[in-house]
Amino acid sequence: MPAPTTSESTAASTTTPSTRNAHRRYLSRNGPHRMMALRDRLRSYYDQHPLFAALAALLVGFHLAYPFINWWLRSAGIAPPFSFWDFGVYDQAVDAWQTNDHIYTRNEDGGYHGSYLYPPIVLVLFRPFAALGRGTGDPLWVACSLLLLWGGMVLVVERLAGRRSWAERLLLLWLLVGYQPLLLAMKMGQTAAFTAGLLCFAFVGLDRGMESRPARVASGALTGVVGVVKFAYAPVGTHLLANRNRFVGAVAAGLGLVALSLLLFGVEVHRTYLEVLAWGFNRSGPSRSPALWLAPYFKPLGWLASSLWVRLPAVLVVVAAALLARDRDRETFALGLAVFPLLTTLAYTYYLVALLPAAAILIHGEIDRGGRPVVPTLGVGLAAVHAYGLLAVTTVVPVVAPALDHALVYFLAQPGTWGCLLLAGTALARVVDGIERPLSW
Repeated sequence: MPAPTTSESTAASTTTPSTRNAHRRYLSRNGPHRMMALRDRLRSYYDQHPLFAALAALLVGFHLAYPFINWWLRSAGIAPPFSFWDFGVYDQAVDAWQTNDHIYTRNEDGGYHGSYLYPPIVLVLFRPFAALGRGTGDPLWVACSLLLLWGGMVLVVERLAGRRSWAERLLLLWLLVGYQPLLLAMKMGQTAAFTAGLLCFAFVGLDRGMESRPARVASGALTGVVGVVKFAYAPVGTHLLANRNRFVGAVAAGLGLVALSLLLFGVEVHRTYLEVLAWGFNRSGPSRSPALWLAPYFKPLGWLASSLWVRLPAVLVVVAAALLARDRDRETFALGLAVFPLLTTLAYTYYLVALLPAAAILIHGEIDRGGRPVVPTLGVGLAAVHAYGLLAVTTVVPVVAPALDHALVYFLAQPGTWGCLLLAGTALARVVDGIERPLSW
Protein backbone atom coordinates (compact mmCIF):
# COMPACT_ATOMS: atom_id res chain seq x y z
CA MET A 1 0.00 0.00 0.00
CA PRO A 2 1.54 3.35 -0.98
CA ALA A 3 2.26 5.79 1.81
CA PRO A 4 0.15 8.98 1.89
CA THR A 5 1.72 12.11 0.50
CA THR A 6 2.67 15.05 2.67
CA SER A 7 -0.33 17.04 1.50
CA GLU A 8 -2.66 14.15 2.29
CA SER A 9 -1.16 13.73 5.75
CA THR A 10 -1.48 17.46 6.41
CA ALA A 11 -5.10 17.48 5.26
CA ALA A 12 -5.92 14.50 7.44
CA SER A 13 -4.28 16.03 10.48
CA THR A 14 -6.06 19.36 10.10
CA THR A 15 -9.54 17.92 9.52
CA THR A 16 -11.59 18.53 12.65
CA PRO A 17 -14.65 16.53 13.83
CA SER A 18 -16.88 19.54 13.09
CA THR A 19 -15.55 19.69 9.52
CA ARG A 20 -16.19 15.99 9.00
CA ASN A 21 -19.72 16.28 10.42
CA ALA A 22 -20.50 19.25 8.16
CA HIS A 23 -19.25 17.28 5.17
CA ARG A 24 -21.48 14.34 6.13
CA ARG A 25 -24.52 16.62 6.46
CA TYR A 26 -23.78 18.11 3.06
CA LEU A 27 -23.59 14.69 1.45
CA SER A 28 -26.82 13.54 3.11
CA ARG A 29 -28.69 16.52 1.58
CA ASN A 30 -27.27 16.17 -1.91
CA GLY A 31 -28.17 12.87 -3.56
CA PRO A 32 -26.07 13.08 -6.77
CA HIS A 33 -23.07 14.41 -4.88
CA ARG A 34 -23.55 11.61 -2.37
CA MET A 35 -23.49 8.95 -5.09
CA MET A 36 -20.35 10.47 -6.58
CA ALA A 37 -18.76 10.60 -3.14
CA LEU A 38 -19.67 6.94 -2.57
CA ARG A 39 -18.16 5.96 -5.92
CA ASP A 40 -14.99 7.90 -5.13
CA ARG A 41 -14.81 6.34 -1.68
CA LEU A 42 -15.14 2.81 -3.07
CA ARG A 43 -12.44 3.53 -5.64
CA SER A 44 -10.23 4.88 -2.87
CA TYR A 45 -10.80 1.75 -0.78
CA TYR A 46 -9.82 -0.43 -3.73
CA ASP A 47 -6.71 1.62 -4.46
CA GLN A 48 -5.52 1.64 -0.84
CA HIS A 49 -6.79 -1.77 0.33
CA PRO A 50 -7.40 -4.00 -2.71
CA LEU A 51 -7.52 -7.22 -0.69
CA PHE A 52 -10.01 -5.70 1.76
CA ALA A 53 -12.19 -4.38 -1.06
CA ALA A 54 -12.25 -7.78 -2.78
CA LEU A 55 -13.02 -9.66 0.44
CA ALA A 56 -15.70 -7.15 1.47
CA ALA A 57 -17.39 -7.47 -1.93
CA LEU A 58 -17.28 -11.26 -1.63
CA LEU A 59 -18.85 -11.18 1.84
CA VAL A 60 -21.56 -8.74 0.79
CA GLY A 61 -22.45 -10.99 -2.13
CA PHE A 62 -22.47 -14.06 0.11
CA HIS A 63 -24.69 -12.42 2.74
CA LEU A 64 -27.09 -11.18 0.06
CA ALA A 65 -27.39 -14.72 -1.30
CA TYR A 66 -27.34 -16.64 1.98
CA PRO A 67 -31.10 -16.49 2.78
CA PHE A 68 -31.68 -18.30 -0.52
CA ILE A 69 -28.83 -20.73 0.19
CA ASN A 70 -30.37 -21.43 3.58
CA TRP A 71 -33.74 -22.10 1.96
CA TRP A 72 -32.05 -24.75 -0.17
CA LEU A 73 -30.24 -26.20 2.85
CA ARG A 74 -33.54 -26.46 4.72
CA SER A 75 -35.23 -28.17 1.78
CA ALA A 76 -32.33 -30.65 1.69
CA GLY A 77 -32.73 -31.38 5.41
CA ILE A 78 -29.33 -29.92 6.30
CA ALA A 79 -30.27 -26.61 7.92
CA PRO A 80 -32.75 -26.57 10.82
CA PRO A 81 -36.26 -25.17 10.27
CA PHE A 82 -37.85 -22.14 11.95
CA SER A 83 -39.00 -24.14 14.99
CA PHE A 84 -38.56 -21.38 17.64
CA TRP A 85 -37.74 -24.24 20.02
CA ASP A 86 -36.04 -22.09 22.66
CA PHE A 87 -38.95 -19.67 22.76
CA GLY A 88 -41.16 -22.67 23.52
CA VAL A 89 -39.14 -23.12 26.71
CA TYR A 90 -39.60 -19.44 27.58
CA ASP A 91 -43.34 -19.80 26.94
CA GLN A 92 -43.58 -22.76 29.31
CA ALA A 93 -41.70 -20.85 32.01
CA VAL A 94 -44.06 -17.88 31.69
CA ASP A 95 -47.01 -20.24 32.05
CA ALA A 96 -45.42 -21.80 35.15
CA TRP A 97 -44.90 -18.34 36.65
CA GLN A 98 -48.51 -17.34 36.07
CA THR A 99 -49.85 -20.60 37.55
CA ASN A 100 -47.48 -20.53 40.56
CA ASP A 101 -45.75 -23.67 39.32
CA HIS A 102 -42.01 -24.39 39.29
CA ILE A 103 -40.18 -22.17 36.81
CA TYR A 104 -37.04 -24.32 36.90
CA THR A 105 -37.64 -28.02 36.31
CA ARG A 106 -35.04 -30.57 37.39
CA ASN A 107 -34.56 -33.59 35.13
CA GLU A 108 -34.40 -37.19 36.27
CA ASP A 109 -30.60 -37.05 36.14
CA GLY A 110 -30.62 -34.12 38.58
CA GLY A 111 -29.75 -31.46 35.99
CA TYR A 112 -31.72 -28.75 34.23
CA HIS A 113 -30.88 -29.48 30.59
CA GLY A 114 -33.74 -28.41 28.32
CA SER A 115 -35.31 -26.33 31.08
CA TYR A 116 -35.63 -22.55 31.39
CA LEU A 117 -32.17 -21.28 32.40
CA TYR A 118 -32.46 -17.48 32.42
CA PRO A 119 -32.85 -15.36 35.59
CA PRO A 120 -36.48 -15.06 36.77
CA ILE A 121 -36.69 -11.35 35.87
CA VAL A 122 -36.23 -12.12 32.15
CA LEU A 123 -39.71 -13.67 32.14
CA VAL A 124 -41.04 -10.11 32.28
CA LEU A 125 -39.52 -9.61 28.82
CA PHE A 126 -41.04 -12.81 27.42
CA ARG A 127 -44.48 -12.44 29.01
CA PRO A 128 -46.18 -10.14 26.44
CA PHE A 129 -45.05 -12.39 23.59
CA ALA A 130 -46.03 -15.59 25.38
CA ALA A 131 -49.49 -14.11 26.01
CA LEU A 132 -50.10 -14.13 22.25
CA GLY A 133 -49.61 -17.89 22.08
CA ARG A 134 -47.36 -20.07 19.95
CA GLY A 135 -47.55 -19.28 16.27
CA THR A 136 -47.95 -15.56 16.95
CA GLY A 137 -45.83 -14.70 19.95
CA ASP A 138 -42.69 -16.54 18.85
CA PRO A 139 -42.33 -15.02 15.36
CA LEU A 140 -43.25 -11.61 16.79
CA TRP A 141 -40.50 -11.98 19.41
CA VAL A 142 -38.02 -12.84 16.67
CA ALA A 143 -39.17 -9.93 14.49
CA CYS A 144 -38.92 -7.41 17.35
CA SER A 145 -35.45 -8.69 18.30
CA LEU A 146 -34.31 -8.38 14.68
CA LEU A 147 -35.67 -4.83 14.41
CA LEU A 148 -33.88 -3.89 17.64
CA LEU A 149 -30.61 -5.24 16.28
CA TRP A 150 -31.15 -3.57 12.91
CA GLY A 151 -31.90 -0.21 14.52
CA GLY A 152 -28.85 -0.57 16.74
CA MET A 153 -26.56 -1.50 13.84
CA VAL A 154 -27.85 1.44 11.79
CA LEU A 155 -26.95 3.76 14.67
CA VAL A 156 -23.52 2.14 15.05
CA VAL A 157 -22.77 2.53 11.34
CA GLU A 158 -24.04 6.12 11.27
CA ARG A 159 -22.07 6.95 14.39
CA LEU A 160 -18.94 5.68 12.67
CA ALA A 161 -19.47 6.76 9.07
CA GLY A 162 -22.20 9.39 8.99
CA ARG A 163 -25.86 9.33 8.05
CA ARG A 164 -26.97 6.61 5.61
CA SER A 165 -29.79 6.62 3.07
CA TRP A 166 -32.86 4.42 3.54
CA ALA A 167 -31.70 2.23 0.66
CA GLU A 168 -28.45 1.57 2.54
CA ARG A 169 -30.32 0.91 5.78
CA LEU A 170 -32.61 -1.63 4.11
CA LEU A 171 -29.60 -3.25 2.48
CA LEU A 172 -28.07 -3.58 5.94
CA LEU A 173 -31.21 -5.36 7.15
CA TRP A 174 -30.91 -7.95 4.38
CA LEU A 175 -27.20 -8.37 5.09
CA LEU A 176 -28.01 -9.04 8.74
CA VAL A 177 -30.52 -11.74 7.81
CA GLY A 178 -27.80 -13.23 5.62
CA TYR A 179 -25.48 -13.66 8.63
CA GLN A 180 -25.84 -17.35 9.51
CA PRO A 181 -25.38 -17.11 13.32
CA LEU A 182 -28.16 -14.50 13.43
CA LEU A 183 -30.46 -16.52 11.18
CA LEU A 184 -29.86 -19.55 13.41
CA ALA A 185 -30.76 -17.51 16.50
CA MET A 186 -33.96 -16.38 14.78
CA LYS A 187 -34.89 -19.97 13.91
CA MET A 188 -34.48 -21.02 17.53
CA GLY A 189 -36.22 -18.00 19.03
CA GLN A 190 -33.03 -17.20 20.93
CA THR A 191 -32.08 -13.94 22.69
CA ALA A 192 -28.88 -13.35 20.68
CA ALA A 193 -30.39 -10.65 18.44
CA PHE A 194 -31.97 -8.89 21.42
CA THR A 195 -28.74 -8.78 23.44
CA ALA A 196 -26.65 -7.74 20.42
CA GLY A 197 -29.16 -4.95 19.77
CA LEU A 198 -28.77 -3.68 23.33
CA LEU A 199 -25.00 -3.78 22.91
CA CYS A 200 -25.27 -1.65 19.77
CA PHE A 201 -27.18 1.00 21.71
CA ALA A 202 -24.62 0.68 24.52
CA PHE A 203 -21.87 1.51 22.01
CA VAL A 204 -23.77 4.57 20.78
CA GLY A 205 -24.06 5.75 24.38
CA LEU A 206 -20.37 5.10 24.91
CA ASP A 207 -19.42 7.09 21.83
CA ARG A 208 -21.72 9.98 22.67
CA GLY A 209 -20.50 9.81 26.25
CA MET A 210 -17.34 11.64 25.28
CA GLU A 211 -19.41 14.81 25.74
CA SER A 212 -22.30 13.53 27.90
CA ARG A 213 -22.24 11.94 31.34
CA PRO A 214 -25.85 10.62 31.06
CA ALA A 215 -24.86 8.85 27.83
CA ARG A 216 -21.96 7.17 29.62
CA VAL A 217 -24.25 6.01 32.41
CA ALA A 218 -26.82 4.77 29.89
CA SER A 219 -24.13 2.82 28.04
CA GLY A 220 -23.15 1.08 31.25
CA ALA A 221 -26.77 0.45 32.20
CA LEU A 222 -27.54 -1.24 28.87
CA THR A 223 -24.44 -3.39 29.23
CA GLY A 224 -25.56 -4.30 32.74
CA VAL A 225 -28.97 -5.36 31.42
CA VAL A 226 -27.26 -7.67 28.92
CA GLY A 227 -25.23 -9.23 31.73
CA VAL A 228 -28.34 -9.85 33.80
CA VAL A 229 -30.28 -11.33 30.89
CA LYS A 230 -27.45 -13.78 30.26
CA PHE A 231 -24.52 -14.11 32.65
CA ALA A 232 -22.47 -15.78 29.90
CA TYR A 233 -22.14 -12.33 28.31
CA ALA A 234 -20.05 -11.01 31.22
CA PRO A 235 -16.92 -10.39 29.07
CA VAL A 236 -18.80 -7.79 26.99
CA GLY A 237 -18.53 -5.54 30.05
CA THR A 238 -14.81 -5.01 29.43
CA HIS A 239 -15.42 -1.36 28.52
CA LEU A 240 -16.95 -0.74 31.95
CA LEU A 241 -13.47 -1.00 33.46
CA ALA A 242 -12.30 2.01 31.46
CA ASN A 243 -14.85 4.53 32.75
CA ARG A 244 -16.35 5.09 36.19
CA ASN A 245 -19.69 6.43 34.91
CA ARG A 246 -20.25 3.39 32.72
CA PHE A 247 -19.32 1.09 35.58
CA VAL A 248 -21.74 2.85 37.94
CA GLY A 249 -24.50 2.63 35.32
CA ALA A 250 -23.98 -1.12 34.95
CA VAL A 251 -23.99 -1.72 38.71
CA ALA A 252 -27.11 0.40 39.19
CA ALA A 253 -28.97 -1.42 36.41
CA GLY A 254 -27.91 -4.81 37.73
CA LEU A 255 -28.91 -4.08 41.32
CA GLY A 256 -32.19 -2.54 40.18
CA LEU A 257 -33.13 -5.62 38.16
CA VAL A 258 -32.16 -7.95 41.01
CA ALA A 259 -34.31 -5.95 43.44
CA LEU A 260 -37.25 -5.99 41.03
CA SER A 261 -36.80 -9.71 40.49
CA LEU A 262 -36.89 -10.42 44.22
CA LEU A 263 -40.02 -8.31 44.53
CA LEU A 264 -41.83 -10.11 41.70
CA PHE A 265 -40.69 -13.70 42.24
CA GLY A 266 -39.66 -14.01 45.88
CA VAL A 267 -36.57 -15.45 47.51
CA GLU A 268 -37.26 -19.16 47.01
CA VAL A 269 -37.28 -18.96 43.21
CA HIS A 270 -33.90 -17.26 43.32
CA ARG A 271 -32.50 -19.97 45.58
CA THR A 272 -33.51 -22.48 42.93
CA TYR A 273 -31.90 -20.30 40.28
CA LEU A 274 -28.64 -20.39 42.23
CA GLU A 275 -28.86 -24.19 42.02
CA VAL A 276 -29.31 -23.87 38.26
CA LEU A 277 -26.18 -21.70 38.07
CA ALA A 278 -24.21 -24.16 40.19
CA TRP A 279 -25.33 -27.00 37.92
CA GLY A 280 -24.19 -25.05 34.87
CA PHE A 281 -20.78 -24.21 36.32
CA ASN A 282 -20.18 -27.73 37.62
CA ARG A 283 -20.89 -29.50 34.36
CA SER A 284 -17.65 -31.19 33.36
CA GLY A 285 -16.30 -33.85 31.08
CA PRO A 286 -14.82 -33.82 27.60
CA SER A 287 -16.62 -31.90 24.88
CA ARG A 288 -18.34 -33.91 22.19
CA SER A 289 -16.41 -34.18 18.96
CA PRO A 290 -17.20 -31.57 16.30
CA ALA A 291 -17.73 -34.52 13.96
CA LEU A 292 -21.06 -35.01 15.77
CA TRP A 293 -22.25 -31.83 14.10
CA LEU A 294 -25.13 -29.58 15.05
CA ALA A 295 -25.70 -26.05 13.74
CA PRO A 296 -25.33 -24.39 17.20
CA TYR A 297 -22.06 -26.26 17.90
CA PHE A 298 -19.19 -23.97 18.89
CA LYS A 299 -16.45 -25.19 21.23
CA PRO A 300 -13.42 -22.92 20.74
CA LEU A 301 -11.45 -24.57 23.54
CA GLY A 302 -13.19 -27.95 23.48
CA TRP A 303 -9.94 -29.73 22.66
CA LEU A 304 -8.61 -28.97 26.15
CA ALA A 305 -9.43 -31.21 29.11
CA SER A 306 -9.53 -28.06 31.24
CA SER A 307 -9.58 -24.63 29.62
CA LEU A 308 -9.38 -22.60 32.84
CA TRP A 309 -5.60 -22.27 32.55
CA VAL A 310 -6.11 -20.60 29.16
CA ARG A 311 -9.17 -18.51 29.97
CA LEU A 312 -7.89 -17.05 33.25
CA PRO A 313 -4.66 -15.55 31.84
CA ALA A 314 -6.61 -14.27 28.83
CA VAL A 315 -9.10 -12.56 31.14
CA LEU A 316 -6.26 -10.94 33.08
CA VAL A 317 -4.68 -9.63 29.86
CA VAL A 318 -7.99 -8.16 28.69
CA VAL A 319 -8.68 -6.56 32.08
CA ALA A 320 -5.18 -5.07 32.28
CA ALA A 321 -5.42 -3.65 28.76
CA ALA A 322 -8.82 -2.08 29.48
CA LEU A 323 -7.59 -0.49 32.70
CA LEU A 324 -4.30 0.86 31.32
CA ALA A 325 -5.31 2.11 27.87
CA ARG A 326 -6.21 5.76 27.29
CA ASP A 327 -8.62 7.12 24.66
CA ARG A 328 -9.41 3.67 23.32
CA ASP A 329 -13.09 3.42 24.25
CA ARG A 330 -14.25 2.15 20.86
CA GLU A 331 -11.53 -0.48 20.65
CA THR A 332 -12.06 -1.58 24.26
CA PHE A 333 -15.78 -2.02 23.59
CA ALA A 334 -15.01 -4.10 20.50
CA LEU A 335 -12.47 -6.15 22.44
CA GLY A 336 -15.07 -7.23 25.00
CA LEU A 337 -17.47 -8.35 22.28
CA ALA A 338 -14.77 -10.18 20.31
CA VAL A 339 -13.34 -12.15 23.25
CA PHE A 340 -16.72 -13.00 24.77
CA PRO A 341 -17.36 -16.18 22.69
CA LEU A 342 -13.83 -17.36 23.51
CA LEU A 343 -13.85 -16.64 27.24
CA THR A 344 -17.38 -17.60 28.24
CA THR A 345 -17.70 -21.05 29.78
CA LEU A 346 -20.28 -22.43 27.35
CA ALA A 347 -20.58 -20.96 23.86
CA TYR A 348 -22.91 -21.53 20.91
CA THR A 349 -22.84 -20.47 17.27
CA TYR A 350 -25.49 -17.81 17.83
CA TYR A 351 -23.21 -16.04 20.33
CA LEU A 352 -21.25 -14.93 17.26
CA VAL A 353 -24.03 -12.39 16.59
CA ALA A 354 -22.25 -10.14 19.12
CA LEU A 355 -19.33 -9.91 16.69
CA LEU A 356 -21.33 -7.75 14.26
CA PRO A 357 -20.96 -4.38 16.05
CA ALA A 358 -17.39 -5.29 16.99
CA ALA A 359 -16.54 -5.93 13.34
CA ALA A 360 -18.09 -2.63 12.25
CA ILE A 361 -16.09 -0.72 14.86
CA LEU A 362 -12.81 -2.43 14.04
CA ILE A 363 -13.13 -2.28 10.24
CA HIS A 364 -13.93 1.43 10.37
CA GLY A 365 -11.06 2.02 12.78
CA GLU A 366 -8.57 0.21 10.58
CA ILE A 367 -9.67 2.15 7.50
CA ASP A 368 -9.56 5.43 9.40
CA ARG A 369 -6.00 4.89 10.66
CA GLY A 370 -4.69 3.31 7.46
CA GLY A 371 -4.33 -0.08 9.12
CA ARG A 372 -5.36 -3.56 7.98
CA PRO A 373 -9.17 -3.68 7.59
CA VAL A 374 -8.87 -7.03 5.83
CA VAL A 375 -8.09 -8.72 9.18
CA PRO A 376 -11.38 -7.96 11.02
CA THR A 377 -13.25 -8.42 7.72
CA LEU A 378 -11.84 -11.92 7.41
CA GLY A 379 -12.72 -12.48 11.08
CA VAL A 380 -16.42 -11.73 10.65
CA GLY A 381 -16.39 -13.71 7.40
CA LEU A 382 -15.10 -16.81 9.19
CA ALA A 383 -17.76 -16.35 11.87
CA ALA A 384 -20.42 -16.17 9.16
CA VAL A 385 -19.43 -19.56 7.72
CA HIS A 386 -18.65 -21.26 11.03
CA ALA A 387 -21.48 -23.77 11.18
CA TYR A 388 -21.48 -25.07 7.63
CA GLY A 389 -17.75 -24.56 7.22
CA LEU A 390 -17.27 -26.95 10.13
CA LEU A 391 -19.79 -29.35 8.59
CA ALA A 392 -17.84 -29.28 5.33
CA VAL A 393 -14.56 -30.00 7.13
CA THR A 394 -15.98 -32.93 9.11
CA THR A 395 -17.57 -34.33 5.95
CA VAL A 396 -14.68 -33.92 3.51
CA VAL A 397 -11.66 -34.75 5.69
CA PRO A 398 -12.56 -38.42 6.38
CA VAL A 399 -12.88 -38.98 2.63
CA VAL A 400 -9.99 -36.89 1.30
CA ALA A 401 -7.49 -37.18 4.18
CA PRO A 402 -8.43 -40.10 6.48
CA ALA A 403 -5.20 -39.64 8.45
CA LEU A 404 -6.55 -36.29 9.70
CA ASP A 405 -9.88 -37.75 10.79
CA HIS A 406 -9.40 -36.83 14.43
CA ALA A 407 -11.38 -34.77 16.93
CA LEU A 408 -8.40 -32.48 17.62
CA VAL A 409 -8.18 -31.55 13.93
CA TYR A 410 -11.87 -30.67 13.88
CA PHE A 411 -11.64 -28.64 17.08
CA LEU A 412 -8.77 -26.60 15.62
CA ALA A 413 -10.57 -26.21 12.29
CA GLN A 414 -13.61 -24.39 13.70
CA PRO A 415 -13.95 -21.23 11.55
CA GLY A 416 -15.66 -19.28 14.33
CA THR A 417 -12.68 -19.73 16.65
CA TRP A 418 -10.30 -18.17 14.15
CA GLY A 419 -12.79 -15.43 13.35
CA CYS A 420 -12.99 -14.45 17.02
CA LEU A 421 -9.20 -14.57 17.32
CA LEU A 422 -8.73 -12.24 14.35
CA LEU A 423 -11.25 -9.73 15.70
CA ALA A 424 -9.98 -9.99 19.28
CA GLY A 425 -6.36 -9.73 18.14
CA THR A 426 -7.09 -6.58 16.14
CA ALA A 427 -8.96 -5.00 19.04
CA LEU A 428 -6.31 -5.96 21.60
CA ALA A 429 -3.51 -4.56 19.43
CA ARG A 430 -5.31 -1.22 19.12
CA VAL A 431 -6.13 -1.09 22.84
CA VAL A 432 -2.51 -1.85 23.73
CA ASP A 433 -1.47 1.00 21.42
CA GLY A 434 -3.30 3.29 23.82
CA ILE A 435 -1.37 2.21 26.90
CA GLU A 436 0.78 5.05 28.14
CA ARG A 437 4.37 3.87 28.31
CA PRO A 438 6.87 5.44 30.70
CA LEU A 439 9.49 7.68 29.09
CA SER A 440 12.80 5.96 28.40
CA TRP A 441 15.85 7.34 30.20
